[in-house]
Formats: sequence, structure tokens, C-alpha cells
Amino acid sequence: MQFAPAATHTCFAPTPRTLEQLPPADLLVAWSLGAWRVLEAASRGVPLPRRVILLAPFVAFASEYQLGGRCSATQVRFLSRWVQRDPLAALKDFHFRADLGPPPSALPYEAADLLEGLERLGEDAPPEMRRFAAAGLPSGWTAIVGANDPLLDAPVVCASLPGTTIAPNARHGVAALLAAIQTPIHAL
Repeated sequence: MQFAPAATHTCFAPTPRTLEQLPPADLLVAWSLGAWRVLEAASRGVPLPRRVILLAPFVAFASEYQLGGRCSATQVRFLSRWVQRDPLAALKDFHFRADLGPPPSALPYEAADLLEGLERLGEDAPPEMRRFAAAGLPSGWTAIVGANDPLLDAPVVCASLPGTTIAPNARHGVAALLAAIQTPIHAL
């Protein structure tokens, strides 16, 4: 991996079961829906590594909830119906619209898990998650959102998750957000 090349990296899909199955780690890096899952799990008291980096985090994704998402719940439902019909085409279009780089040639994980994730994206955050986020990032946590993110309104995300910083030239992609982190990952 380009970041912290001497470290051992293990990647997991952002499914509902992932955080309960994580092996011990010094650092957890979570992106987008994965960052949402980390916030949600932390709000329920799930044990997590002391050091966490959230990339493109959000408390609630749909714009109706006014916590930083730029997509409406209707758009999320449309994408969900498209995933049910043609999951790879839907994912390729999403990659293009979110400016995530080359689209995948295969589904990164099961379509059922993609659909479950879209269901979460269309919902409001549970009250305990809103409270957890409003209290600000725990010690040892870093969160960063791109100023030019097409999916998230960076200033609103920062207001709903105090302690989050804005990467001036970044969008929603992982590499630009990691590159924008002030403290090198290997030194965390």
C-alpha cells in the first residue's frame, strides 16, 4: 500500500458484520459508508482500536437530515433499485458521478450487502449516534472530508462531527484524503 508501506494492511468491506469481526489492530481507517459504520458502532459501545481515521465521514447521508449529505433519500432509493436490476452498471455509474476513479470490473462484495448499505444511507442517524457525533471526535481519532466532495457538504459534516477537518483540494476518493492528513499514518 502507498500509505504506511511497512505496515500490514487488511481491507474489509463495509458490511454490517465487519466491525464485530475485526482482528486486533493498532489503527482502523474507514472510508465513507465504512466511516459511518465505525461511528454507528462506537455510539453503541463496540470496542474499536484507540486510533481511528475516518475518511469522508458523515452522520447521516441523505440530504433531508441536514448532516452533510448532498444526495436525497429519493436518489439513494433510485440507486438501490438500479443495484437490484444491474448492480455492476449501477456501481460503475456511481463511481463516475462521485469521481472515484476507474470503475470496478466486478462487484467488490455481495449485492445484498450493497443494498443493505444503501438502505442505511437513506436513513436518519439513530439518536445515540447523533449524540456521539455531536460530542466530537474521541481522543486518538482523526476525520477528514474533501472540500470538493460531490457527495458531502464539508462544512456541514464538520459541524455535525466536531473535530473533522477539511482537505482543501480533495474530493471523495481515499488517496487524496489520506494524502491530506497532516500527521503521517506511520507515526500515529
